[in-house]
This record gives sequence, structure tokens and C-alpha cells, in this order.
Amino acid sequence: MAWPLVKLCLAVIPQAWRTLAVPTDDPRAEAVGPDPDRVLLLGPGKSAGYGVHTHELGLGGHLARELASLTKRGCSVDIVSDPSMSVADAKVVIGWARLEKFDALVLTLGGVDILRMRSLLVWRRDVTALLNTTEESGGGTLQSFIVGIAPADELLSLPPLLLRVVNLNIARLNAISEELCAGRPSVSFIPATAPADNQSMPFESRTYEHWARELARSITVRLVHVAAPPSTSMSSNLSGTAFDGSSLNSKSVSTTLTAITHSARVVLNTTGAAVTFHDQEAHWFTSTSGIGDMRRDDAGAFCSSAFTARGLVVLEDTLHDARFAEHPWVLRGPRIRFYAGYPISAANGDIIGAVCVFDSGPRKFDSSHETLLRELAMRTESAIQRR
Repeated sequence: MAWPLVKLCLAVIPQAWRTLAVPTDDPRAEAVGPDPDRVLLLGPGKSAGYGVHTHELGLGGHLARELASLTKRGCSVDIVSDPSMSVADAKVVIGWARLEKFDALVLTLGGVDILRMRSLLVWRRDVTALLNTTEESGGGTLQSFIVGIAPADELLSLPPLLLRVVNLNIARLNAISEELCAGRPSVSFIPATAPADNQSMPFESRTYEHWARELARSITVRLVHVAAPPSTSMSSNLSGTAFDGSSLNSKSVSTTLTAITHSARVVLNTTGAAVTFHDQEAHWFTSTSGIGDMRRDDAGAFCSSAFTARGLVVLEDTLHDARFAEHPWVLRGPRIRFYAGYPISAANGDIIGAVCVFDSGPRKFDSSHETLLRELAMRTESAIQRR
């Protein structure tokens, strides 16, 4: 009975979801590492990445990095999403998705089914059929995960009473999904909860990171593979020789570094980004994005801070740091007020460079972006070591 009222409100009231950013990049996320796990992320809503401008900051990107961190392996996440996808549509997609290629399937259901106030009977029938198809297509060994539907407060603009009705229906749909998953050993239900310091669930990077962390813990436990010990990781199998910079002349390496700097600037939404290396005598940039003329002999003061640290280096306001307040890049040239850099290591463990982002104004550093910079640094290491 509520559906006609919901439909009317959707037609006459500007809806919050229409103003949210949606990723336009390749619907795939990857974390570098050996023996990568493959995950299929399927469904409307959370899979689509509403509220962020790249899948790297959406559920897929965070999930790839969280899984790689827990398993000590690589991870690639393929994303199939459409805002109009219903449970019945997801069942059709599963039928041709070649699930045998994947180690895990993550389903984010809801979407149009929420707007249409799908009846509990129809929901139970469709989810049951979906899980049956998943088990048949996955050969009985694929581990599947259904992520609970989040309350509609951050997505729909409805009168308070009608919004409560929609959220009550969502809670009932989640209860049915959890019940159906409980009877299947290869399927897990993961509730959609709010981050610890927030009662709401806004569609933003921090929320996706929280959901990905909860998912990754469950997926890691259920995956049948045994995590590779650190001694067999990609870096330890490589030569321990010192870095001589010759690999940077490779066209494939240059192309990769260009893509990395572009990703760093776009994903972190900064004025500029760079991949910079150094030897005993000089610092030099092999790739920059969004940066004008920068004298390379002035690089030292900024980049050396990352070269001497084993982890993230952040300057939220360079004018408030005595080491950089008088630097030419702060007072002239690119006028850098914000800097963040993550070190790049050679095969023998020496720090040889950094992936850096810059901004012309001071800003707070989002802690969730550290994993992004670390991932880009690892991609750089992989590129120069596998030439």
C-alpha cells in the first residue's frame, strides 16, 4: 500500500541519490600481491559506488586492499552494478557470470526492490532462487556473501513517516536474507552497520571502508586458500641488488607510472601528483600530473622527508612547518600547502622514491587515503621490478 505514495514522492521531491557522484572509471579494483584472489562484486547500491568519483574509493577498491592486507596475497575485484538491478536481474547475471573464475561472490541487494516496496513473500522467493543459482553456478565450492541493505535515510528524500515505513520494510528484508543464508554453509550474511563514530551511513569513502573491513574479515575466514607466508611474498623472491634506475627507461614502466600519477591526483582529489626517485646525487621526477613547472633541483626538501621514512609522510599545512615554510615550492612555483607521500622501496629494501600528492591549499588528511597511497607505491614497485 505504501508503494503508490513512495512513487509519488519520488516523482515530485528532488531525491538525494540523484546528486551523488558515481564512478566513471573501469569497474575493477586491484591490490598488488602474489597469488591474487578474485572477487565478483555484484548488485545495485553499494557496488555502484554512489557518493565517490572512483571505484578505488568505493566498496570494491577498499575491499581489494583490505583483503590483500589480511591474506598477504593480491586481490582483484570485478564490479557488475546497475541502479535498476533487482534480485531477479542479479539471478540472470549470475547465470552467465562464469563463477568458476572467482574465489568469492559479494552480493549487494536492494536497489529497485526497496523503491517498489517489494513484498516479503516475493523477496523470499527471489533471494532463494538467486542463492540456488549461485550454488549451482559456483559448483558448490564458491563462497558467497550477501551484504545487508542499509537504511534509506541517506539515499531517499521522503516524508519522515513514509521513510520509517521504508526502513521497516528494509529491516524485514534483511531478516529474511539472513535467515536464508543461515541454512547454507557456503553463504554468509554481513549486516550493513554504521562506522563506530557515526550513527548514520553516508555514501562516502569512510563508510565503504568500514563495510569493506567487515566483509574482508568474513571472506578471509571462509576462503579455502591458505595465506602465503611473508617469506614467499613477491618482494622476497626478487633480487636483492641495489636500484640503478635503468628500469625507468622502459616504455612500459613509463606508461604505468603515468597512469599511477594520474590515479593519485584524481583519486585523492589534489592539485597535483608525482612519482619521484632519487640516487646518491639527485632527486628526479619520472612522472607528474597536474603540476606546472617545477625545478627539480629544489625537490630535495620535500621528497627527502618521504625517502627517510618507512611509512606515510603528511604535511597538512607547509606554512606551519619550519622545515618547509621557506621552501621555493611553498612561496613560489606550485605553492604547495599540502603534501602527502608514501615511500617506494627497491628489491633489497632501500627506499628509492615516493608517490606524492600536492595541493595548493592546506587540508586535513583522510586516514583512509593512506591505503590508497600505499597501494600506488606497491604498484610502482611492481612495475620497476618486473620490467
